[in-house]
Amino acid sequence: MAGKEPDSAQPAKAGGKAETLARKFIVAFSAMFIVPLLIAVYLFTEYANLGIKDSTQILAVGVFVLILGAAGFFIIQSIVHTLLRTAKDVAAIAGGDITRRLSTESAEAAEISDLARNFNRITSRLQQSVDSLQASKKQMQTLLAQVCSGATARHDLTDMFNVFLNTLLSLTGLDVGAIFLVSPDGKSLKVRVLAGLGEEMKATVVPTGEGIVGWVASQGQIVATSESMPWGKPEGLTTLERSMPWAIYVPMGTAGKIRGVIAIGLRQGQKEITGDDLVMIQNLATQVAVAVENAELKRRMEKTYVETVSALATAVEARDKYTRGHSKRVTEFSTEIARRMNRPEWFVKDIEAAALLHDIGKIGMPDHILHNKGPLPPDGLQFVLGHPIGGEVILKPVGSLARLCPIVRHHHERFDGGGYPDRLKGEDIPIAARIISVADCFDAMISARAYKPTRTREEAIKELIRCKGTQFDPQCVDVFVAYLAENPEAGILAPV
Repeated sequence: MAGKEPDSAQPAKAGGKAETLARKFIVAFSAMFIVPLLIAVYLFTEYANLGIKDSTQILAVGVFVLILGAAGFFIIQSIVHTLLRTAKDVAAIAGGDITRRLSTESAEAAEISDLARNFNRITSRLQQSVDSLQASKKQMQTLLAQVCSGATARHDLTDMFNVFLNTLLSLTGLDVGAIFLVSPDGKSLKVRVLAGLGEEMKATVVPTGEGIVGWVASQGQIVATSESMPWGKPEGLTTLERSMPWAIYVPMGTAGKIRGVIAIGLRQGQKEITGDDLVMIQNLATQVAVAVENAELKRRMEKTYVETVSALATAVEARDKYTRGHSKRVTEFSTEIARRMNRPEWFVKDIEAAALLHDIGKIGMPDHILHNKGPLPPDGLQFVLGHPIGGEVILKPVGSLARLCPIVRHHHERFDGGGYPDRLKGEDIPIAARIISVADCFDAMISARAYKPTRTREEAIKELIRCKGTQFDPQCVDVFVAYLAENPEAGILAPV
């Protein structure tokens, strides 16, 4: 509010009052010490025997009195300065500077030194508590950042759950736990990740409503178990639940829906879970539930998107009876190659979408070029060479499809650098584009086209092998040829 004195001014005012009181104390105490001595000297000189009238003796007594008075003044001043310095340090600590410490080197007042040492112990403990809270805050921020980044990445959510569980156990000082997720049909819970437990327990499945995990999921309530306070229904417990006699089970819920359960267990002799740790687990469980919900929304969106992509690809191929089914077959071949090359699932999904859309740029190609049965007309070459760029132009404005642009643009590049549109060479070509190139050319060779004779499956395989290292990535060819050898029915097309 306007006109209100800032809090920072309060210590300064307090210090000013302390100095004023200190000055008054010095003057008053000095007066109380010196004045009686002066009175005593006066009485002594007036009423003592005549021998004292000697001026030298009077001077000596006066000097003695002054020395005592000065000594008392300086001793008092030193003590007061110590008090003032202590008051300033205390005011600084009260103002938020908990790194400040009181001086314990007061030779004049042992009590002040003892007080300073005890006060320093208090502030040291306070600083340790604050540092611990700051460290916990940073750990929490790091965990939330890792969880959020894991939730938004394209890879499997298992990585996110591993990060969450391991960091959570680290924060609580524990080493045993598991995360269960509710199945899509809501009838059971399955282990998604675990720590400190045998690998055989990854196969644990708990029916909803049964056991501890199932009950927590159905009721949405926290359950704590221990040897002195065991679960009331021991029958039907899984091996995983029985392996944690002292444990806490926290539901992961959001928007009124339970997405899973976090189980945190203790080995014998480990510390108990504190109230603060429990609050932290509950808060983070909610964050993970939100991440799971977002992942489900993303999966539904991707499913809709793939269906839309398939419709677009079908629309392109419907214009030419010779290319019907081409994108679907290229997609099947490409995903097989990707999986056999041990590519992650997100990569397989991307290559599936890109393969479906690799010829989307032909949607703007004129019919007299698309259906041409002889040599290309004068304007035909530019349309043929331009369809990868045309596909990129169509996909780029759509946020969820933009990541596919490099694959679609470069699926006609050659491994030796002689392709189009950018004449990329070798590993400069995206690996997904190299995979699709092999699948695309193989299907084109075995398919009936108006402008070329059809090759047999064996002839197409020989051509792939012949062009290894020139047109095609050798590894992609080897993997695809091995797949064709294991699947004799692949690449056999019905006549058009």
